[in-house]
Amino acid sequence: MKLVVVGGVAAGASVAARARRLDESAEIIVFERGHHVSFANCGLPYHVGEVIAERDRLLLQTPQSLRESLNIDVRIATEVIAIDPAAHTISVREVDTGTEYTESYGKLALCPGASPVRPPLPGIDHPAIDVLRRIGDMDRIKARLDGALAKQKAGRRDPVHAVVIGAGYIGLEMAENLHHRGVTVDVVEMADQILPPVDRDMSIPVEQHLRGRGIHVHLSTAAAAFAPLPDERVSVELKSGTTLPADLVVLAAGVRPDTKLATEAGLALGEHGGIAVDTHMRTSDPDIWAAGDAVETPHTVLPGSYLSPLAGPANREARVAAENICGRETEYLSTQGTSIVKVFDMVAGGTGATERQLKAAGVAYKAAHVHPSGHAGYYPGTAMMHLKVLFAPDDGRLLGAQACGFDGIDKRLDLMAMAIRQQMTVYDLEHQELAYAPPFGSAKDPINMAGFVASNVLRGDLTLWYAEDFPAATEGAALVDVRTPEEYDIWHIPGAVNVPLPTLRKTIEAGEWDRAQPLRLYCAVGFRSYLAHRVLVQSGFTDVATLSGGSTTFKAVHEKPEDTYEAMPPMESYAEAASIAAAPAEATGTLINLDCTGLACPGPIMKLSKAMEDIEVGDEVRVTVSDPGFALDAPAWASKNGHRLVDIEPEGPGYVATMRKGGAGVATVPSGPVKDKTTMVVFSGDLDKLVAAFIIANGALSMGQDVSIFFTFWGLNALKREDAPSRDKSAMERMMSMMMPSGAGHLPLSTMNFGGAGAGMIKKVMSDHGVPTLPELIASAQEGGARLIGCTMTMELLGIAESDLIDGVEFGGVATMLGDSQDSSSTLFI
Repeated sequence: MKLVVVGGVAAGASVAARARRLDESAEIIVFERGHHVSFANCGLPYHVGEVIAERDRLLLQTPQSLRESLNIDVRIATEVIAIDPAAHTISVREVDTGTEYTESYGKLALCPGASPVRPPLPGIDHPAIDVLRRIGDMDRIKARLDGALAKQKAGRRDPVHAVVIGAGYIGLEMAENLHHRGVTVDVVEMADQILPPVDRDMSIPVEQHLRGRGIHVHLSTAAAAFAPLPDERVSVELKSGTTLPADLVVLAAGVRPDTKLATEAGLALGEHGGIAVDTHMRTSDPDIWAAGDAVETPHTVLPGSYLSPLAGPANREARVAAENICGRETEYLSTQGTSIVKVFDMVAGGTGATERQLKAAGVAYKAAHVHPSGHAGYYPGTAMMHLKVLFAPDDGRLLGAQACGFDGIDKRLDLMAMAIRQQMTVYDLEHQELAYAPPFGSAKDPINMAGFVASNVLRGDLTLWYAEDFPAATEGAALVDVRTPEEYDIWHIPGAVNVPLPTLRKTIEAGEWDRAQPLRLYCAVGFRSYLAHRVLVQSGFTDVATLSGGSTTFKAVHEKPEDTYEAMPPMESYAEAASIAAAPAEATGTLINLDCTGLACPGPIMKLSKAMEDIEVGDEVRVTVSDPGFALDAPAWASKNGHRLVDIEPEGPGYVATMRKGGAGVATVPSGPVKDKTTMVVFSGDLDKLVAAFIIANGALSMGQDVSIFFTFWGLNALKREDAPSRDKSAMERMMSMMMPSGAGHLPLSTMNFGGAGAGMIKKVMSDHGVPTLPELIASAQEGGARLIGCTMTMELLGIAESDLIDGVEFGGVATMLGDSQDSSSTLFI
């Protein structure tokens, strides 16, 4: 047998090697158009970043080593330019000399791979723009990078700047490795998320981590043109209008199957444009087989065939092709697209189908989200992971799984991949007995936990509602947050009432909830709300659902990382906000270290709060956490409690932050006489708190005091007018309008709101006792001379226009409030 193999990297080299092991007498020739054969293309970004220091470690085989070990004739820098199936010949051109000749074959293995996308944009041929697919590409990129860094070090160039086009696996690996070399990196992605192989909700934690490490991310845009700059640099013009100067541009916008030879030879193509093959990897020609990135194979879960440019499937396809070429009857069953990527300290990946793919294919499914630790939380070095399973709603068969986190992600994905391959169900996940010791896992492994939640759904023990369905999923229902008051104060879903889990049974016993009232529950990750769900259902409540994945998943669906994670949040803004509650203190020089690693939210905040109680004003706490969400929680907590966030830096899965204790005792006392004046800061949007505020305001006015009321965030809802003129609103403004009360007459109670029933009850009691309504109290305060000031920063954030508010409202910022407060005998924060 004479076997000719077209392509000498993953699939081609594997076909040739397996064929030799099965047939020692065969003549085997491999043609590779590049100058290297059987190299580790997945390792290319890591040599650019000098994580893999030795270039030769990427060269797995050479023509000489393949000749010596397997007696294979490997001809590099030799391109196959045509196939003649009828004559059983190929036409070949030597790349370096241009010499052409013809080679015969008995059987042909077509493994041409895929070609990187290089869009025909103006200026795309600039020498600073390159793809990363082969060893030569890597060498050019690294040489340019090394040269630019050398000039920077010598003081002849500004800091080196790179732009990566594409936020898939290769793009993010390049961004990380360029950053390791000290380069400023911008990543540009046409989609509205990074990591297109996973669903958007699973990509957000990785995006947050990426931005937190200093990578600038531009989503929903693409490169429009390139233009030369001095010193061999190039400018990248984006469709969004942004222009980025760069020393280096890496195109990582995906690949296309290289099917030119197959098409010209008359071979059949599949529905996605790849080479069509049967289960033996045979093409439409009986003497031609194909494998690797250019072929389409059946999907393990989805109907039809798919392209899957991954090294694992390429090698398995090649093995099956070689065995059938050598006369064995071996079948390639399917490809499920198992993939994984490291992004700085974080890991993400998936296997099977995504939600997006299932919807497009019309396949029915259910989803469950869990957020356990990678190993036992009390053992150092772990953090919360995000694990999502997709399963059939009838029998629980696993359809897909995705995960991201910091430890143990690879083994959970591998277990899920095996389970999907074996057509296991979520019930099977419950019973898996997995290795456990504190450094490696938990007694209830994340795999088990995913099975427990999904099985509870199928058995009817748990009903889920989903973040992507908000706010429609909560319309007509009471939205109940069962977390602690501290968690609720830091952040909560708009419109939610806080009923902490420990108080739930007493609330039920009070008998003020209608058991037919729809209740939509949530907590941080879904466990406490599941417990609340079971209590409520067994207490006779008939319409109860729990948020899948809790607020952790909700934030991933609804929050924009670019709003909070562009590099790191500016510390000065937090210091300014904290000054509202208490004046910042001077440092005493006392520093206490606090280890909160392994603690999930709200653990770090609770431990930090206790530590602050035990130290003096001006003392500092240096806290180390492994919770990625601490970057948002810490500034909010510091601001609310009057402490100063001195600094915060990423470390491992979490952060190291320094907090300085603040306090009213160090506030500067005005030197002049204090006026008979009261200043209020109204942050709350709760009816009972607003009523109390305006009762105090009207009382102060009646005693001859001046009154100034500064409305910020949810407090502004009390100033909305009922007859606001219509105006064009952005999508975000429309969503905010739906989620927030529409005026003083529509505010909820801070506790016992019960979907509005409690607020109605309080209004009736007020009416029965002759207490004016909140709109009447507001009007009375205005008539008495109270200044009502709307926070302009908050109005911009929440999409509230001046025309949305009642007449007579003034507008100002923190300085306005602080000026009034300094002249006041008392300042109240409500």
